[in-house]
Amino acid sequence: MIGFNWIEDLSPLTRNAVLEKSRLRSCPGGTTLYQQCDPVIEVFQIVSGEVRQCILTADGQEVLIYIYKPGDVIGDSSIGDEEPYSVTFITRGESVLRVWTARDFNALRATHQEVDSAVAAQISRRLRGALRIVEELLTQSVAARVASRLLWLSQVQRSSNDAVSLTLSQSDIGLMVGCTRPNVNRVMKELRALSLIDTDYGKVLVRDVEGLRHYINDHRRRSRDDFGDK
Repeated sequence: MIGFNWIEDLSPLTRNAVLEKSRLRSCPGGTTLYQQCDPVIEVFQIVSGEVRQCILTADGQEVLIYIYKPGDVIGDSSIGDEEPYSVTFITRGESVLRVWTARDFNALRATHQEVDSAVAAQISRRLRGALRIVEELLTQSVAARVASRLLWLSQVQRSSNDAVSLTLSQSDIGLMVGCTRPNVNRVMKELRALSLIDTDYGKVLVRDVEGLRHYINDHRRRSRDDFGDK
């Protein structure tokens, strides 16, 4: 599976049944699909564009968790428990989405075991990702956190053994790992110097996954303020 597109992995018959229940919706950039504490009433799959998954704090700060790409399914992990949503989804640029109502989506889960199993697997996968973020923030230096985030994102989006291109600015990375842009810049310069990554106008090319793993291990015990991050 590339990204979070479990629909692509369904059998043709089940996939067609799922897609037939959807409708298309066009959204301008900056459209809030879900805000924290909203009820979960729809599930989305990105056809084109991107969607930011973030947490907005009471004082207006943003914690960026993930940027979903075309094919990714969002809203599926919380559709069955009738609890309010815990994160915010905002379109990044003009986007086209497939949309299922909660009623239709839950009916598909009830009638197609393959769909229910895929959703359960996604919930587990997202939980592992969330626990990894917590572990990074609590135990790793800034350098290790930046490298860990790039490694995880490249693993999620990797379709082959080739280098992986990530559409990320240094500001995005800072919001993901909880540090300032200048500190991200220092780490990125070091990773480039080691030939682990390349950068180009808001994109990061992960060139050496194994090298990133060694870099992370070498920096695990370094203190949080090694790069002046307060």
